[in-house]
Amino acid sequence: MARLFVTGITGYIGGDVFYRLQHSSLAKLQVSSLVRDPVKAKQLSSAFPNINVVQGDLGDSELMQNEARKADVVLNLAATGHAGAADAIAKAMKERVESQEQACWIQIGGASVFAAAEIAEGKYGRAGRETYDDLDDRDKIKDIIRGNKKRVVENIIISQPAQARTALLIIPLIYGQGRGPGNQRSIQAPEIARSIIQAGHGFRLGAGQNTWSNIHIHDLSDAIVALTEAASNQQSGLRKEDDIYCLENGKMSFGHLCSLITVEAHKQGLIDDPDIKEEIDAEKADRMSAHAAVLWGTNAMVKSSRAQARLGWTPTRPDLSSEIAAIVKSEAESQQTQS
Repeated sequence: MARLFVTGITGYIGGDVFYRLQHSSLAKLQVSSLVRDPVKAKQLSSAFPNINVVQGDLGDSELMQNEARKADVVLNLAATGHAGAADAIAKAMKERVESQEQACWIQIGGASVFAAAEIAEGKYGRAGRETYDDLDDRDKIKDIIRGNKKRVVENIIISQPAQARTALLIIPLIYGQGRGPGNQRSIQAPEIARSIIQAGHGFRLGAGQNTWSNIHIHDLSDAIVALTEAASNQQSGLRKEDDIYCLENGKMSFGHLCSLITVEAHKQGLIDDPDIKEEIDAEKADRMSAHAAVLWGTNAMVKSSRAQARLGWTPTRPDLSSEIAAIVKSEAESQQTQS
């Protein structure tokens, strides 16, 4: 029976993937999960006695390496930028390869990797031109990663030896209610909704012409579980030539997203006007929400082809526009609870 080591199980992505794993053919796998908070670790052990909860954090390199070394498949879903954790997993992969054991590593990464030039130039809210297909543009995507030394984690995973079967999942804007035992809220769209409600009027960053692809959290989890099944059964889908996955189910400009949220906030009686009233700059965006200039003002457009071709994955959940009302309602309720 394959052994799984999962990080991020109390987070948004990792929690929903864990939920999906528990309702799949992989439910009986031996699962170990890293949990930092001792209270959450105890709660998780009580709720899911069938999994081995390992208390610790990503910065404990020895612990990370030991747990990854024992696993047939590693799902690092806790952080996209923790170089120490990625380095520890890479060392574990090397040990497993040298001992001729199965070595599989699935890692999440952010789609802002495609926005390096915009970020460097401080140009936000402008329309983008490039869309990256994970099947046709695999080499181009890897060149973009190699050309950005700040993306340490992504560079580590794409430099693994051929014997280590790896998959880098480049994740766009995620939406939808999570189903995990911890955080069930995404960041980009909810933070825009929260900020518009707090400001009392609609806004957009710059011209709002920039666009990100997007995906429902449940569709994302379906893809990750399908990939995990392929890895645990040593099937196709996690081969050296299949190491880049850009998962999406559509795209939307941030100007349009801000407009939809503004209209819905007005409809729910949360603001006075259904129209965009302000064009904010990057500095004000970052004051409203952490890293908002990047998350609201850049371009990250991708085309998912590999998961459909290799895993038979098809996204089926509602599109982003269908979820706007729920996002606004949830953010309004959260603010009322906090006030």
